[in-house]
Amino acid sequence: MSPRALLATLCLAACTTTEPTAGDTDTGATGTPEVVAGSCLYTNAFSRAEECKEYRGAAWTAETADADCQAPLAAAGPGTFTADAPCSDDGLLGTCTLAGGTDEEAVLHFPGSDPDACSGLRLGCSFAEGELALEPICDGAGGGGATGGVFKPFEQTCAQPVDGEPAGAAADGEVCTWGAISACTEEGRRYDDYASCDDVRTQRPYVPSAKQAGTPANDPRLTDDAYLAELDWVTSQVESCACICCHSTASAPGGATSDWWLEAEPLWIDTLDDDGLGMLAGWVDSTAFGAFDPADNNGFDRSTTGLPTTDVGRMLTFLEGELARRGLTRDDFTDTRPFGGPLYDQLVYTPSACAAGEGVAGDGTITWNGGAARYVYVMEPDAAAPGVPPNLDLPDGTLWRLDVAYDADPVASGLAYGSTPEGTVQAWPETGAAPALQAGTAYYLYVLRDVYQPLARCTFTFGD
Repeated sequence: MSPRALLATLCLAACTTTEPTAGDTDTGATGTPEVVAGSCLYTNAFSRAEECKEYRGAAWTAETADADCQAPLAAAGPGTFTADAPCSDDGLLGTCTLAGGTDEEAVLHFPGSDPDACSGLRLGCSFAEGELALEPICDGAGGGGATGGVFKPFEQTCAQPVDGEPAGAAADGEVCTWGAISACTEEGRRYDDYASCDDVRTQRPYVPSAKQAGTPANDPRLTDDAYLAELDWVTSQVESCACICCHSTASAPGGATSDWWLEAEPLWIDTLDDDGLGMLAGWVDSTAFGAFDPADNNGFDRSTTGLPTTDVGRMLTFLEGELARRGLTRDDFTDTRPFGGPLYDQLVYTPSACAAGEGVAGDGTITWNGGAARYVYVMEPDAAAPGVPPNLDLPDGTLWRLDVAYDADPVASGLAYGSTPEGTVQAWPETGAAPALQAGTAYYLYVLRDVYQPLARCTFTFGD
């Protein structure tokens, strides 16, 4: 998977929720109507899997469907449109029906044979606000392990250095490392020696897809000692960070990694596509992925480059040199969509009014649609939407936030504002009671099935 696959739209939860979405069933894909406007075959930008979009609603014409196929949801690039032809129903994991029963109905078809991908379909279809129908191959799939389960909150662990390494920076010589996808251990050490990659993979998707570098045998970089030394340094920087949990065969499950990977021969940097390389250099925005303060991340900084580094200037020189070698400039990325998929969409989301019955009632009862939740926010109406931890999950204007423990069951709609049922904790305010809500005042309700999986995000007037 490309660097964009760090956060996928339709395959995002390869390592997240196991809860079914509204409309999730274990029945097979819905039948195909006799006439459709056409179908679009494309490659998912995140999973790198082939998918198909079928245009069923009466509003679709061959022309409008073809236009949509030039930029279908979550696609790596323009798709291939075939007029008057449905998607194939052979070998499917499931389908996701968008705008079902309306003139704009379309159905996403997900081919595949790996049950581990089923949890990703659940999340992706919920993001698309569609109705999911899973095939029998997905029965009981998507729970736990490196490719399933609940987002595990960050914890910092401290440990003595591995044999042969110098003392750590902590006062007692230990090495302290956050168990987070955006975290790094101390420079010169390997991340997975000091933190759990299994925990990290609950925080981002992981889909095996190791591709080769494709470096020409006569590439002058292969005999340039200065260049190779810099590549070794960049490699060491990557190895000190949680990137290796998905991008190193030594750390990823089964030895297969996602799109770009450090063991690719002869030059792993060539496994990156142009957008991915642009993101690592900071030429394409990846703010939505979140970042630690360097002072809390063993000196690794991700505020300029997408790849965390202890030497921003040196990293930029290398990565910008690679972009220049490909004939690329910053101007080539002016219109490139920021990285993050649904994470980016979440950050720029503008809420609308809550559906009837949703919100906080006058007696303090919180009501939302779509299923049980792990995070519940009540915020000022102009607050930004929450993103991922560590730096985007507590927006200014948050009045109250409830978190469900990693190993506890999610909470159902109908809980009381300011309460902390068993298995939950009030994450904000850190001390004291939730602030009183004022009758007739507008607020913003934001409820998530899990991190980056919104169920409700709407404004309401308290007491209405």
